[in-house]
Amino acid sequence: MEFVIKQSALKEVLGFVQGVVERKSTIPVLSNILIESLGENSIRIVGTDLDVTIRCDAEADIKSAGAMCIQARKLFDLSRLLNGEDVKFKKEDN
Repeated sequence: MEFVIKQSALKEVLGFVQGVVERKSTIPVLSNILIESLGENSIRIVGTDLDVTIRCDAEADIKSAGAMCIQARKLFDLSRLLNGEDVKFKKEDN
């Protein structure tokens, strides 16, 4: 998966979704968000605490389709440090 998104759009959707994501949990994946591609020009970001789930869609330039799971709080903090720049994501095999 690879895509480019505007920093302002990323920060906005992360602001909504990270509010429901648990910071400390006995289930570590609950501190993450799921980012998945939707077609060629948007992504969906999903976060949950198993009681409440929030899904937000945002415009993005999709280079290759796919999905990835990322720590919500770290990504939100990083998005606030950027100054109106485009943000590029690329999932690599680990």
